[in-house]
Amino acid sequence: MLHPHLARGALVATLLAAAIAHAQQPGAVTVPVGELRPGQSLRAIYSDGFVLSSVDGKNELRIAASAQLDGRYYPGTPGSPDSFDIRRARLDLGAKLLGFMDIRVQAALEDTPYLRNAFMDLYIQRWLRLRVGQFKVPFSTQWLTLDNQLDFLERSTAEPLYPFIDRGAMLWGGILRDRIVYNLGVFDGAGVDADAPKGDIDHHKEVAYRLFLQPFRKLGPRPLQGLYFAGQGTYEVTAVPTRRFETRGLVAPDFESVMWRWRTEQTLGTNGRDTDLLTATIARKQRWGAEAHYLLGPLTLSAEWVMIRYTDIQMYHELWQGQSKRVTHDAVGAAQDAEVHSISGYVSVFVTGERKYLDNFGWRQPTPLRPIGGGADRGWGALELLARVSRTWVPQKYHGAFADVTPVSVKGYTTADATGIKGPVPAEGASITAAVFDGAKLMYELTLGANWTLNYHCRVQADYTYLVAPNFRTDAAGNGVGGIVTGANAENLDALQKNQQKRSVHELGVRFIFRI
Repeated sequence: MLHPHLARGALVATLLAAAIAHAQQPGAVTVPVGELRPGQSLRAIYSDGFVLSSVDGKNELRIAASAQLDGRYYPGTPGSPDSFDIRRARLDLGAKLLGFMDIRVQAALEDTPYLRNAFMDLYIQRWLRLRVGQFKVPFSTQWLTLDNQLDFLERSTAEPLYPFIDRGAMLWGGILRDRIVYNLGVFDGAGVDADAPKGDIDHHKEVAYRLFLQPFRKLGPRPLQGLYFAGQGTYEVTAVPTRRFETRGLVAPDFESVMWRWRTEQTLGTNGRDTDLLTATIARKQRWGAEAHYLLGPLTLSAEWVMIRYTDIQMYHELWQGQSKRVTHDAVGAAQDAEVHSISGYVSVFVTGERKYLDNFGWRQPTPLRPIGGGADRGWGALELLARVSRTWVPQKYHGAFADVTPVSVKGYTTADATGIKGPVPAEGASITAAVFDGAKLMYELTLGANWTLNYHCRVQADYTYLVAPNFRTDAAGNGVGGIVTGANAENLDALQKNQQKRSVHELGVRFIFRI
């Protein structure tokens, strides 16, 4: 049976295809310049995608879809199963209305389908635009780059170092002929509508700001015009670890492992009615980032530093009766701060001569100079060779947040502790190690890649990724400590294989990207 989201997407695509066919019929009436009236047809054009447009170009309907199929192989890493995966599948509708309004609605159909982008952009002045809805938080060129435009299979880091798509409003615009582009927004800080369907999880909001600079744009000698810089940050008074940013841990660039797991949200035991658990609160969350990029013909050099700081993470041992009555609320240890940094750099070159593009909203891959199936200029497409290195670490002063540094044993509540609870308590006799993080405090990444862009519609990526945690060790019980947590983001159901800490992980991956 077709998934309801897929069915709705197919219906929309069918209706739009019918509209295109009608517009292409002989005798279709075009719209007078400067006016769009109900009942009149639009002209249908194809420009790297399907477009319905008014004659004056002030009104457009854009139709796009893309999908990514991955093949991944993890030699020597049993916790991460070799697999084929539909990494992404997207249906995208966009519109330009009256020359000053842009609207985008995008559905993500992979995994558990959800509404990804849903926003409106109002063009007030070149230096003043307003974007409202659900869209990417302005932070990091790597993060802002469209998923089908990425240089490698995965970014060098992930949430919570990066923010995500969120609901809010943002003012942005370009000044000095777009040599300076600013972004200033206010967001829920909880993720997309699927993460928190009824809105925010508390009354606090996240403020995000970003400056994107091209100081020599159309100025000076050509080699200087390819210099770009960016600086950004976010600030949020928060409440609890969220499932979008904290509890899933920090996913590594091999996609299936995590650098560390967030370990405060654990259940010691439950009897179906009462629950004995470990939880936490957070006072503040802040991010900072800085970037430098250089483009010179087919050569690209890029460097990025991002970090996140948590203030006053306080763990609690709690006993709940049902979903609404908290019987106990005992602090575990003192409040702790935590900080994580990541720095990455990459180099790429198009051996076939193409040139990347960069703007405030990320990287854009070029269309091949001689695409496959490109008419008179047809050739073998574009070939790009790439290499990336990154270092992700927790500074020494914050190592105390890890389970292997200062472990605190929390024992389940006994009947004597549980005033008001009748019958046996759910976790008497159980115990758990309480900590904020569990995993690697330092990880290096090396990725070598090759991208073959056949034409606008198809691109093939191949990567080799090597991850290593140099501080990994084996404790007295023979358990791995301070390593990469393998398979923690995988579908592997074998509990004896996944979530093992390892010193290193190898991955070979290939991705087919196709879009219309």
